[in-house]
Amino acid sequence: MAEHGYLVSVDLGAGQGAKIGLFTSPGNLVVEDLLPAKRYGNTAERLADGLVEHITSLCASQGATMKDVRGIGVASPGLFRSDGSYLLIANIPFLNGRNLRQLLEERTGAPVRMDNDANAGGLAEWSAFRVELLYWVFGGGWGGAWISRDGEVRHPAVDWDGNDASLHYTNEPGYAIPIEKMIIRSVMTLEGVPYERLERVLLDEFQPKDGVLRGPSGSADHLRAETLLSGPGRCRLFRAVVGENDFYERFLSAEEVAEIKDPAVAGKHISKLSAMRVEPAVITDRLFGRLLAHASRIMFKQARKDNIAENIPICLGGKPSYALIFFGPSCQRALGPRGILSYLRPSIIDERGSNANLVGAAVLAEKAAMKKD
Repeated sequence: MAEHGYLVSVDLGAGQGAKIGLFTSPGNLVVEDLLPAKRYGNTAERLADGLVEHITSLCASQGATMKDVRGIGVASPGLFRSDGSYLLIANIPFLNGRNLRQLLEERTGAPVRMDNDANAGGLAEWSAFRVELLYWVFGGGWGGAWISRDGEVRHPAVDWDGNDASLHYTNEPGYAIPIEKMIIRSVMTLEGVPYERLERVLLDEFQPKDGVLRGPSGSADHLRAETLLSGPGRCRLFRAVVGENDFYERFLSAEEVAEIKDPAVAGKHISKLSAMRVEPAVITDRLFGRLLAHASRIMFKQARKDNIAENIPICLGGKPSYALIFFGPSCQRALGPRGILSYLRPSIIDERGSNANLVGAAVLAEKAAMKKD
């Protein structure tokens, strides 16, 4: 049993389930378990009961009880209110408006701290570097966090009023940052790719009722950054680049050709083509990098007002970030001349083979324990 007790970490996912870890410190995972999503139940109370049951079992496996738990941290999708309740969680709708933190505290007697999973990932990076940093995680969207030198999330989207303009670009970059359609058109034109082809791809997918693609605050002149800067976004760009040209298929197996049309798995095949220097994939990643640089400049313009450093480290997580070697150079080349000296690097937590959300939740647990002390 740990001399000073345990930190319990929960990565509450909507897909596979909730990963639960027992840590002695945020850098030392002792044992972990999984509460499958199919056992969440359909109420906040049943989910809390299931989590507590698994936490109790993990403690018992180490000869400990709930009394040996110093703090509990939960990394979760969604947005929160300042009292700890969910403001919005699309993937687990029965939690909307409920206070899972309070339910867990009542059932365990341990202090609990919860946060958005992108913020938790940023805290995980901070636990390794202990410096001020930006954390960007690419997946189905583009999440992010600005972590201060002392390990606090700057400008979190707490008590969000539903107005896109209220979101700080460092906390919800993909959702909040508007990229002007004219900029996208000009970037694509330089690569010889018609913007209209991309627009057809997006209209076919999203099918807006009025036939107009819109960005933050309903702007018809912009797109949300994550429409293009995400896993699905990279796939959309690739489809726009290739159009009707299927030459790239010669470099893929029949199974890969089928999968490259699925945004959930297309990324690894686009990367394979980029590594082979197949032109459509190379162009796709140049576009991705240049558009990321443009979105970064928009973010920095806002964050400079809050004294962000021009050379703040940017740590990238999520599967699309594995393609950094392909889209990173074009992004860095576009950032430098504009005075942004930040260097994009892969998540050190990912490099260690750890789960960033789980490690970040352990940081939250430690903060909860320290506040109680």
